[in-house]
Amino acid sequence: MTDLSVLATGFGVIPLAAILLYSFAGQLTRHREAVWGFLAGIVAFLGLSHAMAAVLVNHSVLGFDPALATVVPSVGLLVGAGIAWLLLEGAFIRAEPNRVVATAVAFLALHSFSDGLVLGAGFIPGIVSSVRIDAITVSATILHRFLEGCLVIMPALVASWRPRSAFVVLFASLFAIPAAYVPSWIFNIATQPARAEVQLAVPTFLGAVEATLGLWLLARAFLPIAAAGRGSRWPVWTAIGFIAISLVHFFVE
Repeated sequence: MTDLSVLATGFGVIPLAAILLYSFAGQLTRHREAVWGFLAGIVAFLGLSHAMAAVLVNHSVLGFDPALATVVPSVGLLVGAGIAWLLLEGAFIRAEPNRVVATAVAFLALHSFSDGLVLGAGFIPGIVSSVRIDAITVSATILHRFLEGCLVIMPALVASWRPRSAFVVLFASLFAIPAAYVPSWIFNIATQPARAEVQLAVPTFLGAVEATLGLWLLARAFLPIAAAGRGSRWPVWTAIGFIAISLVHFFVE
């Protein structure tokens, strides 16, 4: 069986490769409508479709405890909205471009942690690993994680961040590594029925937080930047980004 530490480490460091975008900064900034539209489609899928789909599925499974099934995602949605408001509208970060970078970093960290939970769930003790290792899955995973890193690097380019600083904040993707061990940790310390509830409640809560955080990031930053040039092609590129990341997930999951 493939060692979890190897997969988790690779999963965590892949987004760091997005720093390579700095080598194409001129071309990317000249095609703002296409680039930001494409990334907006990615945020729309990851932060809304993917995250909320997971929340709704887990909500139905948690139906044996109606109170838990309602409270956990509801609190998560509020927490996500609160984090987004503090980062994008609060007084903690003054410069507008830096607010977008900070929110993108928070989104990357949260999504990476959630991805780590999914990876680690396939390595729960006593359960045969359900993680597929083949050329298509690995390639799709690399592309998927690389694009997540791009969600941070493009705002950093607009904010005129130096490559070194942008590379440092990309380390938020490393949250996937400790998260991969959380499912096994819960399995080892919790007993039934609490074990099943916690294993569902944690990803449900994080998915709900990610959903509202992604919504704010999309509506407050990525879409307005994509449409700033008053062009008409950014909706097409948003659709292309959404479809592209959806296809990638068909091979990952």
